[in-house]
Parts: sequence; structure tokens; C-alpha cells
Amino acid sequence: MNPLGDRESGPPRRPRPAQLVVPLAAVALLAVGAVLLSMPVRQESFGWFAYAPLSQQTFAAQGLLIMDAEKWAGVVLAGLGLVTLAFWSGYRAGRRRDRRGDGQASAG
Repeated sequence: MNPLGDRESGPPRRPRPAQLVVPLAAVALLAVGAVLLSMPVRQESFGWFAYAPLSQQTFAAQGLLIMDAEKWAGVVLAGLGLVTLAFWSGYRAGRRRDRRGDGQASAG
């Protein structure tokens, strides 16, 4: 007797579209995050003064990026999509391995 269950006695298989919901949602999150990150940055100007007694030059911060809420949302959504895809691919690889009988269940 197989401790993992037989294919015939196991739970009924879900239809194919139901198995694709999680990876498609993760790809959608990743795409929305990429779109938010690719939007142009609004130019902001602000003044900053500090005392630098030995400096004879003016400091200008070139390439300073201040991230607004849209950029942070893009980072979070893209990260969530990547983590979901990584989890789902590991989950699917583990289930495939157990179905073939490669995974051994420990007798308790």
C-alpha cells in the first residue's frame, strides 16, 4: 500500500485553468510592478545647505532619486510577484516528485 495514496484513490484532479490561476496572478503582479517602476520620475527641486569650511566647490547631488509612492508600490508588487512565482514553482516541483514516487514518506 502506498502511504502517499494512489492516483485513483486520491483527490480528484483540478481542471487545468484552476492550476494556472496562481502563476498568472503572480505574472500580473510582476507586470504591474514593472509598469509602475518604468513610469518617469517627477522632477523635484529642493535646497540643502551645510557648512563645509574646507571646501571651495559647490556640492550638487547628480542622479539623486527620491522615490514616491508609485515607485515603492512598484517595488512591492514586483517583489510579491517574484516571491509568489518562486513559491509556486517549488510547490509544483515537489508535488511532481511525490506523484512519481521519488519522495519517501517516513514511517512514524
